[in-house]
Amino acid sequence: MAMSKWKNGVGPNTNATLMENVARFAQMLSVPYRRGRVCVHTAKGAINVDLEKGECSYAAWQMSGIPCPHACAAIKALNCNVYDFLEECYKITSQQKIYGRTMTPVVTIDMPNPNNYRLQDIASQVFLAPPLTSRPLKRPRINRQESQFQNKKVYHCSACQQVGHTRRTCKNPNLT
Repeated sequence: MAMSKWKNGVGPNTNATLMENVARFAQMLSVPYRRGRVCVHTAKGAINVDLEKGECSYAAWQMSGIPCPHACAAIKALNCNVYDFLEECYKITSQQKIYGRTMTPVVTIDMPNPNNYRLQDIASQVFLAPPLTSRPLKRPRINRQESQFQNKKVYHCSACQQVGHTRRTCKNPNLT
């Protein structure tokens, strides 16, 4: 039903994006070459557009399927229709194939009608409250717990050259 109201054979969001791109190409100068190739000059530099392949060196057209402002400038330079260069997935024929028979209406037997509610009916209903949550009993941890797989620092004693302790905690009485 909504697709029957589409103008130009594309959806309203796609049409709005396309019209925005058409409006933005006004400051661009287009120089057509041969076989659908156009060089579009902007304030940031020159961008090459190939209408036969559907490519723009800016790559926005290839990514979205909607002609970018550079492509719109090239299409205008060759006096073509912008809607002919849209990807097929945006056109109404493809959308009708996708959504034609897959939408089945949901049966609404015993479904409450929100317009029929009165204030007394709402007050008598039981509403679910959010779960009660409380803070944990302990204070939050300040230091992180190290993983059991993490390499721990190995201490060497500078007095006795043994592993596992330092000179301050050394218990060897002969070296002090």
